[in-house]
Amino acid sequence: MAWIGNDEDTPSREELAELREMLELVGLSAEKIKQILSMAAMDRDAHDSFVEMYRPQVEEIESRDTYYDWEYPFESYDGDFRIGTNPEGQPVGLTREQLNEHMLIVGRTGAGKTTLFYNLMDECAGMDLPFLVFDFKNDYRHLAGHRDLLVVNWRDLKFNPLQPPPDVSVARWAEVMADTWTHAMGLWKASRGYFIRKLRELYGFYDTDAGEWPSLYELLELVRADEIPYASPRYRYKERLDNRLTGMTGFSGEVFDCSQSYPFEEFLERNVVVELQEPIEDVQVFVVEALLTWIFYYREAQGHRQGLRHVVLFDEAKHVFDVNRERDSDSPNPPISTLMGQVREFGEALIVADHEPSKLSDSLKANTNAKLWMSLGSGKDTEEMQRTFGLDAEETEYTRTLEKGEALLTVADRGPVPVELPDYQLEKSVTETEIRERMRSELDRLDCAERMQPSLFQSEVGEDSSGDEPIEQDENAGDGDDDGPDAVAEALLISIVEEPFLSVSERYDVIGVGSKKGTAAKEELVALDLVSEETVRNGKRGKNPTLLELTEKGRTVLEDRGYDVPETGRRGVEHRYWQHQIKEFYESDGFDVEIEHAVGSESIDVYVERGVVSIAVEVARSAWHELENIRKCLDYGVDRVEVVYLEDGVMDQIRSAVEDEFGGVPDQIEFVPASEYV
Repeated sequence: MAWIGNDEDTPSREELAELREMLELVGLSAEKIKQILSMAAMDRDAHDSFVEMYRPQVEEIESRDTYYDWEYPFESYDGDFRIGTNPEGQPVGLTREQLNEHMLIVGRTGAGKTTLFYNLMDECAGMDLPFLVFDFKNDYRHLAGHRDLLVVNWRDLKFNPLQPPPDVSVARWAEVMADTWTHAMGLWKASRGYFIRKLRELYGFYDTDAGEWPSLYELLELVRADEIPYASPRYRYKERLDNRLTGMTGFSGEVFDCSQSYPFEEFLERNVVVELQEPIEDVQVFVVEALLTWIFYYREAQGHRQGLRHVVLFDEAKHVFDVNRERDSDSPNPPISTLMGQVREFGEALIVADHEPSKLSDSLKANTNAKLWMSLGSGKDTEEMQRTFGLDAEETEYTRTLEKGEALLTVADRGPVPVELPDYQLEKSVTETEIRERMRSELDRLDCAERMQPSLFQSEVGEDSSGDEPIEQDENAGDGDDDGPDAVAEALLISIVEEPFLSVSERYDVIGVGSKKGTAAKEELVALDLVSEETVRNGKRGKNPTLLELTEKGRTVLEDRGYDVPETGRRGVEHRYWQHQIKEFYESDGFDVEIEHAVGSESIDVYVERGVVSIAVEVARSAWHELENIRKCLDYGVDRVEVVYLEDGVMDQIRSAVEDEFGGVPDQIEFVPASEYV
């Protein structure tokens, strides 16, 4: 695809970024800045005129004192844990005690958070502080050749969340894991009750004193074997738990496929990176929450109260510390939020980061003593951090001038100080295959145990249960209700809500049935008018997926059984599928993406933004109304409009209409085949 700033007639991205900084420095509104940048991006003369117009004001502002009175004299941050330097070149660092009270880092994508993490990991190593990094972007494997670092790719991880930490009782761990599971899975408190009853029942089949532990797979089998009358409210709890467990075990590779985890107490004595880029978000969130909870309870059980001894670092903190879930009265209070205020007593420090602080939980902000503010892109996030830091309007204006590698640091009851963050030169060339092979011998030395099923358990769920195949459902299930689907069909129906864009074959894998049984269930749902089928044309021969969509009757059936079925609006499943594909395409390249971005009373299909570049993407399944959509996007002031087409004929019709309207195709408009996003 073509991009702005790629010829001599238009300014480069760097020049536009410099212009944006000038406009922000002189205090123009966000709307005015967007208008100016939109004009400047299309024409170099316009760009140069704006630079000349605002340069005198910028020079006048820069001639004043750079720092405000709250920075003179600079607060002294002379701890050993080095963060950077202040404007006078003096070291800025945290003490072990300050670090032990946790650290929050906020900054937009591209502000330098990953580079900062590289340096913080070096600081930990230099202070003999072992660390654990949860890596959602596979950024830290490249450090393996520079220091003693164990990198565990998610395909090699062995973690049984049902195995308590050493010296933590089974009864207590069952309660903790019930809270962790229901919070991570977005379930209600009522579902927690059913979860913990089944978990306690499951533990009863195992000799836990001898180190026998069930896994999530056995829990799924036990739930499926639970014979609950369809009319009972508990049937809905069973459905929800079955569905979440099916998705969790289906999309997690072999992470949970064990009775005994790796010895995580040994992980706490060395530097470890756990790579979690590929699993779906539910798996990522649950692994992080469950492992953090495991660490915290392990420390408490061991009575580790001798000061700071270990550091945990991870980005994308909102997935774990979600403000919406924290404020939801129907959701159980996550153990990690409660433990943040207590775990510092046991020598664990958290360093967490995110680019959207407005979405972080109140408990995280309240329980992080040190806070580092890097460049932010959203006005809402700036307002949130202004409130969190306690800055006035003038002080907040200073943060708008922050560039990559610059930040503002504050510790509770201390004044803020500007910080210049150090760079980090690192060649990123290590592949997944290489890092897994390099770590193979170390992982092979770690103890873990395969799943096991005692005879008591097999007697309960069926003698033929091996854990590799799901429990066979009664062929007559559902016969008592001519208007309702059988058990397998119901699982298929529920999965459409959880994962709307899976192909039918992928959906059969998720619910744990073969093609024959899955096809029979699908045909039953179609016959009952609960779902419809649509094949997506993606331009890839032999790879056109068939998607399932709930009908109004199907939505009603699920809602009557207590499921939250999100509204999909007027968009059909194929249109939403392409919106989803486009979103994933741009997010993988570091863009911020929003589906159905509001523009007055209308919306843009997919709105893409990074730095000064903004892109509006419209999915054109037919030629109707596309000219209006294009005009809407251009009026909104985006740098680029991408018209995504499925058929050449549709593209030709839209292009012809655009040429008639504008006397040619404007430079901002590009026609893109949908296959580009697959």
